[in-house]
Amino acid sequence: MKCLLTQDRTIFLMMKTAQSLKSYLNKTIPYIHINSFFYVFLTTNRTYICFPGMNNMNIENAKTENWSEVILPKRNWLSINLKELWQYKDLILLFVRRDFVALYKQTILGPFWYILQPLMQTFIYTVMFGNIFSIQDETGVPSVLFYLSGTISWLYFSQCVTKTSFTFSSNAGIFGKVYFPRLTVPLSILISNLIGFGVQFGLFLLFYLYYCFFQDMTNNIGIDILILIPLLLLNMAFLGMGIGLIVSSLTTKYKDFTQLISFGVQLLMFASPVIIPISIVTKKFPEWTHPILEYNPMTPIIEGFRTIFFQNYAYDKSNLLYSFSVALILLIVGLILFKKTEQNFMDTI
Repeated sequence: MKCLLTQDRTIFLMMKTAQSLKSYLNKTIPYIHINSFFYVFLTTNRTYICFPGMNNMNIENAKTENWSEVILPKRNWLSINLKELWQYKDLILLFVRRDFVALYKQTILGPFWYILQPLMQTFIYTVMFGNIFSIQDETGVPSVLFYLSGTISWLYFSQCVTKTSFTFSSNAGIFGKVYFPRLTVPLSILISNLIGFGVQFGLFLLFYLYYCFFQDMTNNIGIDILILIPLLLLNMAFLGMGIGLIVSSLTTKYKDFTQLISFGVQLLMFASPVIIPISIVTKKFPEWTHPILEYNPMTPIIEGFRTIFFQNYAYDKSNLLYSFSVALILLIVGLILFKKTEQNFMDTI
């Protein structure tokens, strides 16, 4: 009997059948021949997967063997193995597919919700706030384009935060049985949400081109869009993932954050320029409200997005540096807490 060492109390591979396990190990450990069945023995610090049909040996002797592949616990909080993440790229794509199928399974409209949701929000904001705050007169931007641009940006950020926040609680079942880099789950969330953003961004471009060709709006698209749009997306991804990882790490012990994140993201939207631009806030709102919008790291992203497309929209793009710095700090803090929490979260989840 041969044994393979794996990480603390977890099974080495996620395989649906013994044949899949055999196929994988035949590639990674060629000299081991595996029968159709295998056994798992749990100890205090290790898990041993044992393959019958080999020379007899007991579990204690397995600890002293020279193995071709040994997976050991990672205690360093900053031990992020990018090479390992790349090796699990197929698993990330499977998680992306899982998120997409689970979201729209047994729905009548299916992926059309990607389009319907920002359209409905834009319509409501235009009717309720467009005339109250005279958006077009104050900014020179049609109300529909103003609210649509802010809505699609906020939807990507909010979904990244919300879904990443439930990484441990939503995947506790699979985390407790299978070894794979835990960061594959948050990364798959960013990618799956990016698909939705791509569809919604295409919708925005259709409305934008309509106003340019049929409503005599000045086209402000230049070569800088190829640089600024990816930077804004990266900024939103870092910010959403950072906040999500922090909340996800805290929810394993404090369930209150599960309730807080549900409405906290909605409240945060009203402290961003999705509905009211910062130029109107500085003119018509009390002075104590100005820092709330100015120091919100999503403000430079949303306002910067509008600056790219609208010629008369005034905003200092240098504020993007502040937003990116905050996003980077939150991401680093989130990764540290995430790596610390993944070592023992199964005992508290």
